[in-house]
Amino acid sequence: MRNYSSRYAAVFVLASAAAAAALWIARGDAEAADQTIGTVSYLQGPAQRARGSVDKWSQLQEKASVFQGDRLKTGDDARLEATLADGSKLRLAANSELNLEKMDFSKKKATKTVKAKLVIGRLWASVTKLLSTESKFEVNTGNAVAGVRGTRFTAAKEAGGQTTVKVYSGQVLVSNQPIYAVKGHTKANRVEVAGPQEVSKNQWEELVAGAMQMVTVAANGDMQPPASFAMAEPGKDDWEAWNGERDKVAGLNE
Repeated sequence: MRNYSSRYAAVFVLASAAAAAALWIARGDAEAADQTIGTVSYLQGPAQRARGSVDKWSQLQEKASVFQGDRLKTGDDARLEATLADGSKLRLAANSELNLEKMDFSKKKATKTVKAKLVIGRLWASVTKLLSTESKFEVNTGNAVAGVRGTRFTAAKEAGGQTTVKVYSGQVLVSNQPIYAVKGHTKANRVEVAGPQEVSKNQWEELVAGAMQMVTVAANGDMQPPASFAMAEPGKDDWEAWNGERDKVAGLNE
């Protein structure tokens, strides 16, 4: 009987240790997921937040922290600005939804990785400079990806699936996303470009748009070459003017 008791005791101790280790790891993962990656620095009108893939929405308030995995959604006549840990700004117009899929900032390595998905609506991104070649800042709309290296641009996705990317300063590389994610296609192959031009048109299509140029990607992935555009009249649409003023205040209007 004593031997059986010893065996059971040993099994119990091992099981308890494993459970404690699993709890410690889970707690560590939860803490990592809950690390603040930015704050809501401006909010006008109704906005909501959901965490991860769970469709449980709660009201969002100004000065609230935002986290990796957050899904942000604005209502009618709403505008939202989130300031990320590196000083970059993400702004949503009314009736827009943005998923903060991956947000990683490392001061020690001077790197950052930002991957966001615009589900619907309009997004303005004012991105601080990427100091390392290992850094990346990408916005995905499902049929297009915009990759930047310190710039100001907008991405708009319509209900029908068309994506329009407008560049206000710097350069943005735009690609039709389903082919863009080809395995083995590296950052070096798609970022080092001389200026606004077509980069590649083999199995995928990539275009670089410079300041005051726009690229349109149809719902089926067909891309139009970069074309010049003019600023909208504030009386008809003040979205650009409003973002310009916000960038000026933040010192991001270069």
